Amino acid sequence: MRSSTTLATQLRSTPGAAHADQGPGPSVESPAEIGQAIPETNPSSPLSPASVRWSEPASQSDNSEDSDHASAERPLVPTSAADWEAKKDVINELYMTRNLILNDVMAIMLSKHKFKATARMYKGQFAKWGWSKYNKSGNAATTTRTTKSRTTVARRRGSNPPSPERDRVSKSVSQSHRPRLPSFTPNLLQLLFVKEETYEIEAILSTYSAYISNWATLETPWKTESSMRGIIARQEQFSILQNMRAALDHFDRHQPQQGGQMLRLAFLQVEEALVTGGGFEAIWDCCLAVPQLVLAQGWLDILLIFTRYLYHLTTLKLTADHPVARIAHSIFRLVRRDPAQLQLYIQGGWRLWVDLVGRTRGVQDTVTIHLKRGYVILQKPERDVVRSLLPEFALSVEHSLTTRGAIETTSRILEMEMLLARMYIPLFTPDTTMRAEAMLKGVLERVSTKPENRDVLVHQWSYLDRYLFFSAYHFLASIADYSGDHDRAVDCRRKSLESPKDLFWVQTAMTLEQYLRSEGRIEEAAEIERERNEVPLLMYYEDPNCD
Repeated sequence: MRSSTTLATQLRSTPGAAHADQGPGPSVESPAEIGQAIPETNPSSPLSPASVRWSEPASQSDNSEDSDHASAERPLVPTSAADWEAKKDVINELYMTRNLILNDVMAIMLSKHKFKATARMYKGQFAKWGWSKYNKSGNAATTTRTTKSRTTVARRRGSNPPSPERDRVSKSVSQSHRPRLPSFTPNLLQLLFVKEETYEIEAILSTYSAYISNWATLETPWKTESSMRGIIARQEQFSILQNMRAALDHFDRHQPQQGGQMLRLAFLQVEEALVTGGGFEAIWDCCLAVPQLVLAQGWLDILLIFTRYLYHLTTLKLTADHPVARIAHSIFRLVRRDPAQLQLYIQGGWRLWVDLVGRTRGVQDTVTIHLKRGYVILQKPERDVVRSLLPEFALSVEHSLTTRGAIETTSRILEMEMLLARMYIPLFTPDTTMRAEAMLKGVLERVSTKPENRDVLVHQWSYLDRYLFFSAYHFLASIADYSGDHDRAVDCRRKSLESPKDLFWVQTAMTLEQYLRSEGRIEEAAEIERERNEVPLLMYYEDPNCD
């Protein structure tokens, strides 16, 4: 594990540090410049909750009409069913919806609602109401509707006993004590909770799935309102993930002041994302990519700071019951309790993205293919996913050419190429870099050695082979740039443009030019621009779907 000496104590004092669920952070000491880099969460700032598009109606009031006289009243000890029914909605909100543990529920009910009951009384009432979440002891676990108490009541009423199939499921679950990744079935998630940590992970993914499903229904979900200002302007602003990676790189080089500045910028971007309605990259970065990045780099103190900041910020700008706030809170709890459990959540999150987007948009959709490319490189994918990637991509390109035409198809897939550098490359480690380069070189060899492509100019290849040739070299160039090997990056980019200057060349050249400007490589971008301006419009090839 990394030493925490490069972080200041001030860095840990992010907004809401006195929150009851926060707990003490890791003991760290370092220069004070980093602490000054963390933005304050100001409730009176223009970023008010009223302007947040993610906002949802506030949850049910906790019987606030009694709050004025609560301090003068004695706690109510429930002695009848009516006493429990009067507080049922509040208890349900705390215990089932917000997923608090029983001790926390008891404390809140006593302090806020002057309702005093023992744990045994609560459990007995939960059995009467038919509530069940998980078995904290880690022994035999059941689904939410099959508690022991309900089974006993059903037998007393003469109902049919549980089926043998249900018994087999219960026995098989009780024999396993290891955390398991969720199984994504047509029912989305099978919530068989083996222990509390597994329940936490699957509960996060279940909440996360609603956002992914809603996002996946958009025609071009990777485009946000900020992206409509122009592709060059968008690329000049690095993503939250890219700025977090830059901050960690500065800390690795013992540059705490620069690292703190980049960390502050990333935190401000998180706040802006909440105000502007989020988007593809914001959801991806905050809820999955940044936790994966910081965990892999070993900076657990920064991981605690980021997740705590995200949790308190979402609670302030949204509501405590908002799905994003619940996700942030759960991730924060995982980091505090056992960071190793966070790795299970990350693996499950990747599978959730690929599974849900593929089911919503189709396995041959451009976005689905884009997510699978990252999954194959950055995770440990199933063999059938690896084998099906190129065939599915070929069918995707063929379908897009038929329905959209060559110009729109090229534009669409090149936009996804630009996302590769923003979404995936900051997550690269030495191992994933080697794996990615080996895969890309394999694609180049496979395309170049096809019988129909031998001794044939690149522009005479099929559209798919020509695009794969460009994409592989473009991705290799981006990896080389990130590794600091700029000479190899220039060489790969020049190879990606080895073809006569037709419309495909012009579109790919514009993509490279915009990428280079965003990376600050102005001279190389200007050289490509000069070549592009020399291309006469009459040399553009015609759209094959045009008459």
